[in-house]
Amino acid sequence: QEQRTPNVDVPLELTLEQMYSGATFEVTYIYQVKRQQIAPGFVQQVQQHDDRCVARGKMWLNNCSECPSKTESEKIDLTIDVVKGIRNSEAITFEEVADEKPGYKAGDLNFVVVEKAHPEYHREGDNLYKTMEIPLVDALTGFSLTLKQLDGVEFSITIDDIIECDEVLRVPGKGMPRRNGRGFGDLFITFEVDFPDALTADQKKKLREVLGSSKGGSGSSEL
Repeated sequence: QEQRTPNVDVPLELTLEQMYSGATFEVTYIYQVKRQQIAPGFVQQVQQHDDRCVARGKMWLNNCSECPSKTESEKIDLTIDVVKGIRNSEAITFEEVADEKPGYKAGDLNFVVVEKAHPEYHREGDNLYKTMEIPLVDALTGFSLTLKQLDGVEFSITIDDIIECDEVLRVPGKGMPRRNGRGFGDLFITFEVDFPDALTADQKKKLREVLGSSKGGSGSSEL
């Protein structure tokens, strides 16, 4: 089996929006070429790298330990296509683009997806999760809300049932695009009910009239 030089892994930070809708990046991979004289008048190019120097869109460091004197910079222009639904830690690979040396086949250049934290959603597989705080009156009487997908498209949800604290609502088909291209995952919303800090005597009375029973033992309920 033919020996290969090590693969090169470069982190590719993506937002959830980019992972939802897909994206395209034009990047330049820059490396050093070391010229070695193999006979008078003949030179051979050998690419070398230091992993600490690799960064998307950046030149190699000056005075790099793996880039000795008599080196030249060379570059490769690459197009990175991010498909819809791509997952964290997934690699976009360019085969045989890493460094070369005599007697070895070039390794691969891997752009490894790093998912950025999102202020509203977090992802598990093809599903999305979010937490919402709702007032007690909405939890008891129902409500409607408008949400925005990661591609900016809005959709509405109407809830008529009583919502308990920390209850989870599943919204089918509002998660991430499935990696195989067949539909979408689901959205799970956890509701946190915001109870009032205090009630007036009149408010308590009205709540008892609506929610309480005549056998409630009201004397022991109020402090």
